Amino acid sequence: MIYAILMAGGMGTRLKVPEEKPLFKLHDKPLIKYVLDNLNSSKSIDKIVIAVSPNTCETTKYLKSLDEDFIILDTSGKDYLKDLSYILDYFEKMSKEDTLLFINADLPFISAETIDYVLDYYSKTDKDALSVIVPVEIFKELGLDYSYDFNGCVPSGLNILRSENIIQDETQLVLKKVELALNINTIPDSEIAEKLYHEYYI
Repeated sequence: MIYAILMAGGMGTRLKVPEEKPLFKLHDKPLIKYVLDNLNSSKSIDKIVIAVSPNTCETTKYLKSLDEDFIILDTSGKDYLKDLSYILDYFEKMSKEDTLLFINADLPFISAETIDYVLDYYSKTDKDALSVIVPVEIFKELGLDYSYDFNGCVPSGLNILRSENIIQDETQLVLKKVELALNINTIPDSEIAEKLYHEYYI
């Protein structure tokens, strides 16, 4: 099985807005709904699981109001790595052979085509894990901030793991795609995203 794990339990403190980050609206639509729609359009994903936490109670209410097929999984929301470990334990109990594609709720532009491409690439590797990274030049061209880079690339927030809570041998996929760089962490990020909205959704 290929599961999409939509991470929507973080505090989102850098955005500095009254609403929970997954519910922050880009062009009058919550960020998390863009990600959900793109995941639902994927030809590769079998099931969507949305990881929420006490940090995102309103997001959970919103998700329950949608007439869509996904699983809501409660996590602590205290720490990303702890939540990741909890999720891996959850899936490992069912099978150690499933594929888990992790995507953050603040990545509204990552298309179904890119998701399918990444999953196809992963299926042809001999590694258990894959991280998608973006050249730092993409961020600089757009005027986007980033937390850190490694060898000139920035993590995109799109990753794949096998459903087993162990250290997994990883490969990296470098993609020069603007859609992978536009995670909405700050108001300036959202302003850049608004400018690029028509390129992706009109």
